[in-house]
Amino acid sequence: MKLTLAQLKKLSYPYSFKESLDLSAELNGFEDILSSSNALVKTIINQYGEDYKISFDIDINLILEDAITLDEIDTKIKAKGEELFSSDPAKEDAFLINANTLDTKEAIIMLILSEKPMSTSSQVFVDETIEDSDESDDKINPAFASLKDLL
Repeated sequence: MKLTLAQLKKLSYPYSFKESLDLSAELNGFEDILSSSNALVKTIINQYGEDYKISFDIDINLILEDAITLDEIDTKIKAKGEELFSSDPAKEDAFLINANTLDTKEAIIMLILSEKPMSTSSQVFVDETIEDSDESDDKINPAFASLKDLL
């Protein structure tokens, strides 16, 4: 979503809206993301002086590549976040409002990527080592056999 500062000044706060964003051009091919659905984004904007605090609630389906088999894995991402937008470049923790336009796309993409699993796999591994607990307790190292009588 892009809003100019003039548009932002006309809004009554908190201002909320829902939108569907096509982020496939930005997300597809990134790391292990094969494709993505439209992101459903619920946004709430609050004004703090010249700054804007924006809360996001994002739902998106990603098709990720299996880390082992390279098969496709459907992954649903639900992310919530809050970001500060400012015209002041000295505020390092805030997204900069460039050319009098507030654009939330970068913040939404960063939030989705932060919630995406580092790697995914549909493979299930089974530990084939079988330990018999009774057998391991009865075996005593011969070097320590004489110590058994001290107890």
